[in-house]
Amino acid sequence: MALQTDRQTIETENLIGARTAQVLARAEALVPGAGRDAIEPLLADAGLFIGETDVQADRVVVEANVMCQAVYRQGEESAVRALTAQTALNHVLDIPGAQPGMLCRVRGEVSHVEARYENGHMVFQIACDLSVQVLRLAPAEVITSVSGAEGLQTVFTPIKSVKLAAEASELALLSDTVALPSALDARTALMDWIAVELDEVSPDLGGVRVKGRALVETLVSSGVAGRPAVLVRYPLTLDQLVELPEWLSGNAFAEADVRSVRSQVEPAEAEDGDMRLSCEAEVRVRVLANATDSADALTDIYATRGNALDVDRETLALCSAVERTRVTEVVRGTVLIGENAPGVGTVIAAQVHPAIGEWRGENGQGRIDGVIETRVLYMPGGSDLPASAEAELPFSLSVPQALDDNSLIDIQVLSAEANALMSDRLEMKLQLSVTCETRRRERVSVVEEVEEDDDAPIRRRPGIVVAWPDAGETAWDIGKRYAVPVGQIEKVEAGEPVVVKV
Repeated sequence: MALQTDRQTIETENLIGARTAQVLARAEALVPGAGRDAIEPLLADAGLFIGETDVQADRVVVEANVMCQAVYRQGEESAVRALTAQTALNHVLDIPGAQPGMLCRVRGEVSHVEARYENGHMVFQIACDLSVQVLRLAPAEVITSVSGAEGLQTVFTPIKSVKLAAEASELALLSDTVALPSALDARTALMDWIAVELDEVSPDLGGVRVKGRALVETLVSSGVAGRPAVLVRYPLTLDQLVELPEWLSGNAFAEADVRSVRSQVEPAEAEDGDMRLSCEAEVRVRVLANATDSADALTDIYATRGNALDVDRETLALCSAVERTRVTEVVRGTVLIGENAPGVGTVIAAQVHPAIGEWRGENGQGRIDGVIETRVLYMPGGSDLPASAEAELPFSLSVPQALDDNSLIDIQVLSAEANALMSDRLEMKLQLSVTCETRRRERVSVVEEVEEDDDAPIRRRPGIVVAWPDAGETAWDIGKRYAVPVGQIEKVEAGEPVVVKV
């Protein structure tokens, strides 16, 4: 009687390739009213929004948009001005094995931005860090039972295949209006910084409900003497439903990135009322769902009676688990004022960009190192002309999760505060939100095909065999070598004889 096998199909997620790259972009904008007066950039910022991603043969094409903004001082004016610029970014990353239709995960962030004045234009130089992973979902069959012969010895191993099963996104429009006290004498909105913090991802009717906050900081010009600008902080509520099949909504996680943010100062509704600051932000909320296929797969087999077996094996590449961790860390550092720069009187605003240098796993934990590019806008003591200082602050963070080379790491700055310790130095206090994702991958050898070999009957003479096991050999290895049931093999230790009754 021929062997009969039952099979189960599972879907596996394979990492085809991963690449990181730093891409340089340039944007410029006309400086209105610029004549012979000196233009001094004080603060510069940029945001990266990933648009289209096209997976082609052996490469991935990434299209993105870079939005830039700057605050500057013109001549000997005590007031500060602002402008914006934007540019498109297109970059190709070579990933051998990539093919159209494969899944692709792309992350991007601005690690450095610099603004300088040239011939009536503000020129921005931006460094963007891109990371791309290409995944392939492929079906695989495993044997879950074997019958049809006596004396079969089998090993079935539970395997688990975690896969990225679905992805959906929605563009959320967030808006709010906050009152500005009349004592601020607010004029115009100069710059905006925004960080999105997700608090809840839960199944809802028709999909997944994502809740959180967009933490906004707006630099507003002021008519108060000696205080040309003030920083206004306020949250925008995020509550967005993203459509997703119900059977996937229970194992989903969310990511968010900002497409744009706009704010403006509005006049008071009454003569003695407060002015208002209105803000609108476009935030893309992306929900990704994992699914898991499980099976008890045949990983080894041999016969103790009848004919020997022909066994074909294959190796499955599996994503066996997904670990996600989010922690909040506080980083402190000191910014030294340049030797020829005016001393610090009052801090107006601080703007930072974290850049990850490297990460590694240490004893089941993760360690992330990098630098934080910092620039502070301040009023010098005894002067009404605003100035700025910049520095690079190193940081080192630990996370309660082992990291590997293909871990995805995202660092957001939730708040940045600067205080003058002395006239020549500032103390920085940064609150960082760190999100890490690691997909654990392993390779499992399973039996692909098994058949009886009619030309190789098992022949053995009854007797006693004394076997000397090699290092690492088990009772299964001894039983398979002499075609005897595993249950007949006594305890196996390297260097100690094992008596086998054949």
